Amino acid sequence: MPPRTSGSGSGSGSGAATAKLRRAHRKSRNGCWECKRRHIKCDENRPACSNCVISERTCSFPAQPTPAAAPTPPEQPVSSFNEPLSASQVESPADSISSTAASHRPSSIPPPSYLAPNSGFTSNIDDGAHSTSLPSFTESFAAADLSESPLSTPLPDALPTPYFTNKHLILLHHFRKSLLFDVDNVDIIIDLALDWSSEAPYALDQLLAISADHLAMTQVESSAESAASWRRIATELQTRALTHFNRDGQDTANHESRFVPRFLFSSLLSLHMLYDTLTQYRATFHVFIERFCNSVCLHRGVKSTSSPGYQTLIRSPLAPFFLGVRDAAELGDKGDECAPLITLIENSDLSPSAVEACSTAAHTLQWAFNVHRNLPKSVNVQAASAFPVVLSDNYIEPVRKHRPEALLVLAYYGVLLHRCRHVWLFGDSGAFLIHLIADHLGSYWKDALRWPLEELERDQG
Repeated sequence: MPPRTSGSGSGSGSGAATAKLRRAHRKSRNGCWECKRRHIKCDENRPACSNCVISERTCSFPAQPTPAAAPTPPEQPVSSFNEPLSASQVESPADSISSTAASHRPSSIPPPSYLAPNSGFTSNIDDGAHSTSLPSFTESFAAADLSESPLSTPLPDALPTPYFTNKHLILLHHFRKSLLFDVDNVDIIIDLALDWSSEAPYALDQLLAISADHLAMTQVESSAESAASWRRIATELQTRALTHFNRDGQDTANHESRFVPRFLFSSLLSLHMLYDTLTQYRATFHVFIERFCNSVCLHRGVKSTSSPGYQTLIRSPLAPFFLGVRDAAELGDKGDECAPLITLIENSDLSPSAVEACSTAAHTLQWAFNVHRNLPKSVNVQAASAFPVVLSDNYIEPVRKHRPEALLVLAYYGVLLHRCRHVWLFGDSGAFLIHLIADHLGSYWKDALRWPLEELERDQG
């Protein structure tokens, strides 16, 4: 475990502005009342549509007078992968994003800047671009506890059918062939996901979702259409995984017996969330910071999932992940990368609570640097992915307030990300984060930022 330390305007003008900003939607003739009220496309699945399942809303449909002679079209499952996804299938979960989040939607295709680890620092995502990217994070897991807070509203009996097709076989093969994780661990992850694919299919769905996003990234330059298709499949798979995960969480009798697949799902989801945050929310400083703070709620769920069952995990095939990190932190060499940062924070004029929160975050980051230093290169990426998981809510508050000392912790974290740039999940995100913080803080904080910027320049190439 990481160490701890103690306006108003004219009526016509307002109406015109509202009409201009209002999100366009495709009307659904037979959609549910909730989708009509929210002015979004309804997929008309019964007894509850996908939008209402994902956003935890009560779904009800208006009376539908249908001529007796008219044939009734067959209902479609929420997640169907036998055919290429249609636009309506994709828009339904994506449009369930709240209006606040909609103003910061990322591009549906990852920007070229982070596809190549050595690419130059750029930020070219359109702040207002339409997205089909992982909508489930925004509504399904805003401030959710993954292990103890299942959906408060009971889900309908008609859940997405957990069947798998040839596309999923392609993704499973790609996951293994591309070695998205260390060669010694990829088989463990795949075997666990497959072993639980019947009782707990959400782990395999999330594994395939990561594979689909990686496949999309590799094809973005050669075939934008194919990349967009895989990106949409990643969204659908993750939406299905979240639905089943939450439903499984309502059955408390299964928590202990399914602890391993639940933890595996939470860990894979956390990695996917970190990838999405670091690479697709680059439009502005405010867009990224807001997304990063929201993502910590999800990462916190990984902690709550792992803490109660630590003994179960170390007796499972996942034990090497835990024991390796523990030994790297406790038995290996200790560094001092964050020493100047800790001194700066402790001598700052922040409130005592903010000083403690930022100092704890800096000590935690030093723990992550130590883990990275002592693990083999093939697996030391675990250090970078673990840091957001162990951050506290007390630290997120000064980050939301854009306190410079809190932002400096993120700039130092950028150095750790940059040292993991050979891993596709991160790419040039370390360089992006360091420059983002430096540009925001300006010249007054140039001395405090000297080390991250020097490390970035020294490690280029």
